[in-house]
Amino acid sequence: MTKMLKTSPVNRKCAFPGCEHTLSIYNHQEFCHIHLDKMPQDKKHNVLPQPVESVDTV
Repeated sequence: MTKMLKTSPVNRKCAFPGCEHTLSIYNHQEFCHIHLDKMPQDKKHNVLPQPVESVDTV
């Protein structure tokens, strides 16, 4: 028994202005990997930043 993977429609284009990248059927985002960090604030996921561990040097 195989598990079916969730896929998005084929031939979707990146939503970043001027970008012509075709998105993978496994990329469920609106943007390609190049433009993910340039997404508008309202499109970003609510992901909490990872805490930075401080290292004491003696």
